[in-house]
Amino acid sequence: MREIVKELLEREKEYHLCEKNIDGFQFWQYERFYIDKCLRKSDDMLTDHKSGSKLKLLKYYFTKSDKVKKGKQTDVCFVSHPRRKLRGEKYECIYTDEIAKRFPNSVTLENFYAREHMEPIQSANVIYLDRIIIEAEMYEQLTSFFARRKRRKIAQRVCCALEVPLKGLVNRQQLERVGKQTAGDYFRYRCYYKRFEKLLSRINPQILVEVVGYGPKCMIFNEICKKRGILTIELQHGWLGKEHIAYNYAAEERIKQFPDKLYLFGDYYKVNAKFPIPKDQIISVGFPYYERELREHQRCSKQDMRYTVLFLSQTMYARQLSKLAIDLCEQTDKNEFRILYKLHPSEYKTWEEIHPMLKESSVEIIGENDMTLYDCFAISDAQVGIRSTTIYEGLGFHLQTFIFNRDFQDYLEDLVELGIADLVADASEIVSKVRKHNHTSYDVNLFWKENALYNLEHALTTELKNRCDDN
Repeated sequence: MREIVKELLEREKEYHLCEKNIDGFQFWQYERFYIDKCLRKSDDMLTDHKSGSKLKLLKYYFTKSDKVKKGKQTDVCFVSHPRRKLRGEKYECIYTDEIAKRFPNSVTLENFYAREHMEPIQSANVIYLDRIIIEAEMYEQLTSFFARRKRRKIAQRVCCALEVPLKGLVNRQQLERVGKQTAGDYFRYRCYYKRFEKLLSRINPQILVEVVGYGPKCMIFNEICKKRGILTIELQHGWLGKEHIAYNYAAEERIKQFPDKLYLFGDYYKVNAKFPIPKDQIISVGFPYYERELREHQRCSKQDMRYTVLFLSQTMYARQLSKLAIDLCEQTDKNEFRILYKLHPSEYKTWEEIHPMLKESSVEIIGENDMTLYDCFAISDAQVGIRSTTIYEGLGFHLQTFIFNRDFQDYLEDLVELGIADLVADASEIVSKVRKHNHTSYDVNLFWKENALYNLEHALTTELKNRCDDN
């Protein structure tokens, strides 16, 4: 799989793809992630998983206003992650809520998650982007009827611009698919840019802190912020490395859509990608939510004395991973081994369709209303996954770690080389390695920097002070 990213980066540099644009819309930056997924044939990740009725969208349009009066300058604008987690009786953004409390003169912008919001929320000073999003979607859909000719021309221009650079990587059907996708994104971009620019002029932040910086909306915010002189910082939200196209660039020119700075979980991630920003702009601060959960769950005592193996589900690899769990269950004594299968949040409602084999097995399924991920870590002895960030989270609990499927070993090969994880091909290999497990010590701080909330608050406070001094 590494060859895909490597090949794309070589062609990106050779053909100056980052410079290509249509009426100022630098489409390559917005489509390169999509193209990477096309080449991996990850169709489930190519489309926006939409749910929620049109009636509900209309309700959001009329009741969740994005309007805010122009006032004094805001210190920090947080762009939260819409997939919130329930804590107590309210949903929290695990990336931005805790730090936002430390900056009273801040505002949080929130996107839809699966076409709705997870409420009630803990965040204060929230501006929902519902109206802007719905208007952009409506505008793009209307162009299918009233701007067909222009859409066709844009799609053709994209195909012509990428035909030679992507020769041998994509077939004609895939290229046309990219062209059509870009045509729609072109019109969304124009609407978003105009509305986001007005929004930023009203809240007037000094710093914008975002999550998932390679999402189209955050990329547009980054463009506008560079134009307006607003510092942009992305908080790491998941796995990143040499195989994550969004964090790897070969181009030497400035990438307007990329944030000015990255705040990472730990030093381990600093050398894992070809970031298009200087090294001194990549800072390790830790992850406050993870540190909090780790601290709380380390107090838990394990009641079941069986050797517990936790499988970390990923929808893309559902069949391979669920079959491995079943095989392990069949090859081990129930009195000696306990097999847990933690579903991904996107699988909660449809897991029986995604994992039909698990329904009839003895594997314990952990769903939405069962144990949390950290509850599972606290009672487990080992974890099995493919390329999930949760594997790194499990390292904080010092779990014996198994990476499954040799086709994807590049994603976590550093862990294997360091002796922290074992690469396995089948269930019997897991059993064998469990029997002769030799514990490898490692510094968790390398992956998760300690005192995360303090580090993050101190870093942002310093950035604000520096900007005030400069002004």
